[in-house]
Amino acid sequence: MTRRRALALIFGALAIVFVIGSIVTITGTRDQLIDGIDDDLHSELDLALQFYDSFSREFLDEIVITQNALTTIIIDDLGQVEFESLAGPVRDPLPRPDLPSSRIIDRVGQTFTVDGTDGGPDFRVTVGQLDDGRYLALGAPLDDVRTTLRALARTLLITLFAMMAVLGAIFWMLLRATLRPYNDLVDTAEGIAAGDMDRRAERTTSNVEITRLTRSLNTMLDRLQVSLEERQAAEQRVKQFAADASHELRTPITTIAGYSELYLSGAATDDESVTKQMTRINSEAGRMGRLVQALLTLTRLDHDEGPELQRVDVRTAVSTAVADHHAADPDMVLAGPDDGPGGDRLEVLADPDAIQQLMANLLGNAARHAPGAAVTVDVAADDDRTDVVVITVSDDGPGMAPEVVDKIFDRFYRADTTRSSSSDSFGLGLPIVAGIAESIGGSIDVVSEPGQGSTFTVRLPLATPPASAG
Repeated sequence: MTRRRALALIFGALAIVFVIGSIVTITGTRDQLIDGIDDDLHSELDLALQFYDSFSREFLDEIVITQNALTTIIIDDLGQVEFESLAGPVRDPLPRPDLPSSRIIDRVGQTFTVDGTDGGPDFRVTVGQLDDGRYLALGAPLDDVRTTLRALARTLLITLFAMMAVLGAIFWMLLRATLRPYNDLVDTAEGIAAGDMDRRAERTTSNVEITRLTRSLNTMLDRLQVSLEERQAAEQRVKQFAADASHELRTPITTIAGYSELYLSGAATDDESVTKQMTRINSEAGRMGRLVQALLTLTRLDHDEGPELQRVDVRTAVSTAVADHHAADPDMVLAGPDDGPGGDRLEVLADPDAIQQLMANLLGNAARHAPGAAVTVDVAADDDRTDVVVITVSDDGPGMAPEVVDKIFDRFYRADTTRSSSSDSFGLGLPIVAGIAESIGGSIDVVSEPGQGSTFTVRLPLATPPASAG
């Protein structure tokens, strides 16, 4: 409902109430005035009848003539007017009331209203019968009543307009004050619809309901803005991911296509050249396959897809991964985790292969970026939280600059871009580690400084808290 319509309804209701009250007031005033005139007429009639019984007709006529405030009519029993005296000044009397003789005879003992004639006022008339059979009618003009009622109506009308003006101003200010919070909410919504996502509704009222509505709206807008920002960020990540994946796939595809064209063109004339070309094609195909496998792994982690979770002893899984990596790279200086106090089992709910891949990626990252460095792996319960197991992989290699540490878990990010094209590093190993940790409900962080080595710390929630020693 608009503000104008609300005011129109309020004013309409007030006007109707006031008009009804005015009608009741005017009607009541008119009835009181007429009742007073009726009382005066009855008194005058009683006095005239009394004088007629005590004195002569001539004396009665003199008395009646002196009552110039009333119209006096006397008729005989045949309806002939014997005497008539009009109300008002003698030189300028009021017009005669519309009062035929037949009506006087028929209304004996009654008091009633008749119309005036020649534009004169209405009259209030009472009729009595004299002892000699004649009829006496006394009529009081209602011009004073009409004047009084007109003045009253005019006063009420002026009062109505004045009251409407005052109340209109009051209601307008109250309505503006009441609707201001709602208008602020509307302005906020319109601003957001226009693209101003930082716009928020202000809490400028003590009204509890409006305050709750404002708070709820702002909370909804905050969540909406966060959702939109997350959606935009996700879309940007997807676009960047697709661009990076396309870039990574382009190199092996180009290599395979180039060697295939050489082979088909007959450029290889001996077995050694053919073998070299096929070897390069096979190598690039394997590299492309590993890239696709890494992309599939990230996709499964993003969508929480994977095999059924099992209880995995982290210390055993990490020790197995360290042994496997040492067997594949015997020259790497690698120290595995201890058995732990009392042989405690630190179990998590996870895919056993995921723990193996997490460790393989961390150790592979250390081997690529800190060649020849000593790597130490440890597994232990968190000192601050007994329901968390901590895996640390530390090396005494060259370390990383702060700007590298900030981006180390971004997909396709590679700190050493000069070696990337010729190595098997796609910049997906550490993002996969982060994805695996998050899928288990854990986290990973890194501490590194140039020349001080690097320490990767993985925290995973335990399936059950470890049993107390002793």
